[in-house]
Amino acid sequence: MARLLYYVEWPDGAAIIMEAVPGRSLRHVLNENDNPLAPEAALTILKGSLLGLATAHTAGVVHRDYKPANVLVQDDGQSKLIDFGIAVLSGQGDKSGTPAYMAPEQWKGEPATSATDLYAATCVFLECITGKKPFQATTLDELRTKHIKTRPSLEGIPETLHPLIERGIAKSPSERFWSAADFVAQLEAVAVRSYGPDWERRGLVALGTLAAIVATAVPLSIFGSAVLAPGVSGLGAGAGAGSGAVASGAASQAASAGYIHGTATADVVAKATGSTSKGFLSKVGGAKGITGIGAVGAGAVAVGWLFWPSAPGVGGESSGAVHASFTRPGVLLGQPNMPAAETPYMDLKISVTPARAKTGSSVRVVTHFEARTPAGALYLPEGERRCFGENDERSDIYDYSWSIGKESQQAENSQKDDDSANFVTLYQIPSVKSTDLPKADGKTVHTNTKVSDESQPYVKTECAYLSSWTDTRTFKITDSSGLAPGRYLVSPIGPVQIVDTVRAGEEIDPQTAGGITEGSLPVLEVLEDG
Repeated sequence: MARLLYYVEWPDGAAIIMEAVPGRSLRHVLNENDNPLAPEAALTILKGSLLGLATAHTAGVVHRDYKPANVLVQDDGQSKLIDFGIAVLSGQGDKSGTPAYMAPEQWKGEPATSATDLYAATCVFLECITGKKPFQATTLDELRTKHIKTRPSLEGIPETLHPLIERGIAKSPSERFWSAADFVAQLEAVAVRSYGPDWERRGLVALGTLAAIVATAVPLSIFGSAVLAPGVSGLGAGAGAGSGAVASGAASQAASAGYIHGTATADVVAKATGSTSKGFLSKVGGAKGITGIGAVGAGAVAVGWLFWPSAPGVGGESSGAVHASFTRPGVLLGQPNMPAAETPYMDLKISVTPARAKTGSSVRVVTHFEARTPAGALYLPEGERRCFGENDERSDIYDYSWSIGKESQQAENSQKDDDSANFVTLYQIPSVKSTDLPKADGKTVHTNTKVSDESQPYVKTECAYLSSWTDTRTFKITDSSGLAPGRYLVSPIGPVQIVDTVRAGEEIDPQTAGGITEGSLPVLEVLEDG
């Protein structure tokens, strides 16, 4: 995602100033390429975008207008997400969006969530890999019906990618991936199994090659945006360079339209008096504005204006996900022939409600836990697996164990009675970056904990235990909790890293087995009282 450089606030509104990314839009790359992207290239685009969306979602922001025109592809194949032109806080929203990529809930005018962006990202992935948008229609009503009721065709798409697409583009938000980080974890697992461990390198090379044949666009290609806003009809092609990113009529919907983009340098923003009318956009945008951006180059910035009907109060939900696994699981299990795709893993999908709280608020942290623990499996040369079952003891199959977090709280919780006492760990931002998984101790807050829906069956077809449960922890923000106003990463474990890695009764360094912990944590904002 393009970096946020400055944030300016005054009584009438606020402005965000973002870096200008040299490159060309994915829209241009697709238009200039006669053939669909190779699967590795399409997966690389999707992964990069999901990582950007995960950062926004962690802050409680939904993009709502993810599309090829808002993804910039750089010379090295890396991509960045731009133009939060109609972004809203999670749980807000209306029918704004770009029709070809709008989720069913957007068409219905329902609140937008992180799942709304995941639907759009999957639509773009389909377009990358097939060369066509998911649904073709001649009227808005027809397109609306297809997005709400019709499943897209997966003809010609590699079968191994079908589960990713089907879940990402599910009609109900609850049936999609739980978070962008979760989507990334599943994407990487599928990509490694289908295209090998170096799939991303090949994807970046392919994208860089394609981008090189497309003339470099202005850093901010947001002027090609086409947005369906309240009171605006028509399927419309992208607006010409120099027009505003939000269609006429959207600016009056200040509370719902979110950001309105123009271009400016930092001194323009400093002198601005708060006007965000079309007149203001025409002054800093247009052909003159684009020329200025090209001349400034790396020093150029984008400014987005944001109006809230009132300051956000207590409410909202923030989510995150943590994935822990091993790139060399054979080291942990003492089996050199074990492929990376068979790794033990743990997935934690974490939500915090409310995401904005103050003294007196009761906060709930819900963790949906899933894990795969291979057992009774022997891996032969070339990765072939023989399963001897959970109770079969063999000298060539080692016992092993591992955990995440100092106290292995997830495992301990499954053995505790309901409503037992526990803790959550909080890390204050900016002491830690909002995109990092903390590797040190944080501040612990006492909670009440309840574990439900516990299941740990041994599945013979997987030759592994498949564990799952839901961990719900609640605490109240009080004067004695020591939580000063500010933003905090919230985790049911701490630190967020692999620990206690044991093979055949002896501790080993998790790094020797390629232990990795990825993802992002939800954010709790503690508001000033009053």
